[in-house]
Amino acid sequence: CFNIIPATMLFLIGLVTLLAYALFRYYTMVSKYPRGPFPWPFVGNMFQQDFARQHLTSIKFAPKFDGIFTLHVPIPVVFLTDYEAIREAFVERGDDFAGRPENIVMQEIFMYAPNSGVINSNGENWREQRRVALSILRDFGMGKNLMEEQVLSSVREYLECLDNIKDKGKVNLHWPIQLMVGNIINETLFGYRYKYDDCEELIKYVEDFQKWIGDLAKSPEIAIAIAAPVLLKVPFIGYHCLYKHRDNMRKICQYIVDNVKKCLEGYKSDDEASCFVHAYKQRMPGNDYLDDDNLISTCNDFFMAGQETTTTTLRWAVLYLALNQEAQEKLRREIYSLIGKDRLPRMADKPKMIYAQATVLEVQRMANIVGGNLTHRTIRDTVVKGHKIPKDTYINGDIHYVMARDPNFVEPDRFNPDRFLNEDGTALRKDLVDRVVAFSLGKRACAGEGLARVELFLGLTATVQHYRILPREGEPIDLKPLPMNILQPKDQFVKIEKV
Repeated sequence: CFNIIPATMLFLIGLVTLLAYALFRYYTMVSKYPRGPFPWPFVGNMFQQDFARQHLTSIKFAPKFDGIFTLHVPIPVVFLTDYEAIREAFVERGDDFAGRPENIVMQEIFMYAPNSGVINSNGENWREQRRVALSILRDFGMGKNLMEEQVLSSVREYLECLDNIKDKGKVNLHWPIQLMVGNIINETLFGYRYKYDDCEELIKYVEDFQKWIGDLAKSPEIAIAIAAPVLLKVPFIGYHCLYKHRDNMRKICQYIVDNVKKCLEGYKSDDEASCFVHAYKQRMPGNDYLDDDNLISTCNDFFMAGQETTTTTLRWAVLYLALNQEAQEKLRREIYSLIGKDRLPRMADKPKMIYAQATVLEVQRMANIVGGNLTHRTIRDTVVKGHKIPKDTYINGDIHYVMARDPNFVEPDRFNPDRFLNEDGTALRKDLVDRVVAFSLGKRACAGEGLARVELFLGLTATVQHYRILPREGEPIDLKPLPMNILQPKDQFVKIEKV
């Protein structure tokens, strides 16, 4: 008995000492980051985070801190929640914050091949992929009107589709908008478009993609894969935390692989490039960073990001305009007074169409579709708003919170395009325009921003030019988004009237 008691006590003392040391190490690590809600030992703030509704995180915590706070989920993530902090980080200190997370989740789920594409890659490969992609997009239209013509062609087909709808008293504009935007991206990348009565392949891709991002949003166990990748070696844990999402992503990506392969059939390097794939392929010789994996990954990035975000924003536009008839009529009057009814709006008209610009901005602000911004990573020790941030810290520049809660937006929950106009309505207020950060800021801002702006402006103004959008009697419009990283509206019907 005398021998057992000391041994037991020694074990308990050792266990308590080890636990105390682990706690000391943990909270020493916590102290290196900007202050945030108290993290519990080892699990951090996991149980305070709503992974399916990430856009609510900052609304819950930001008012308690000065534009910057840290959540441990369980790894530390620094949230930047005011415009000034995001601009300081992503623009003024852009090089410091230009990294993306380098973890197994990023490599396995979000990329076709390791460190590939324009969105989630890092280092010199990312710089070269982005440089080449932007160069190709500029060659294809920004400044040459070629891309605008593609958009207008797709808009005309979309309007023809609306004209052919028999029951205009009960219309769901989801798929007409999805096909309009999808055809623009498809033609830009692969050189062809779908007919509205023969697009099952595209519809299946979209449905599979939406299910995938919905599953990701409802999978907090992904955080386990990031924080403790060793657990992925346990088959059941590995499958549910990571590999089922990876397998689903690769099935979705097969659409891109097949389209790239089809696009290159009969391709000749000395022919004039007619699409992104051909232009990229022409640039491959002599550039070690350009290869087939990066081509597929870049096309996948543009297709996933470009199609779903623009479509979702225009779907929200339909609902907000249906609920705000005064704003819709004011927009229509501007279109008719400056353009009339006989031709479609063009980008050359945009500088004169002040209220149209304000309406697009307000739709982007209110739709606020990015629930959880793409995570940045610091590539060196740095500082924001006087707070030290260590190298390799994950950063969430919460653009959703800025557009939803920036104090410069008076009555932020009310749809009001007039907020962006100066006193006499002849110009936009730059101080507010700058705070509509839907495409993010800095070196990691959306690479397809130029095309998206053309799609939003021409798609929205053409719709209002030709149709009045109305809510259906007895069917209130629901503005509560679905719980996803891309905040989509629920499918619902409206009434449209030819004008």
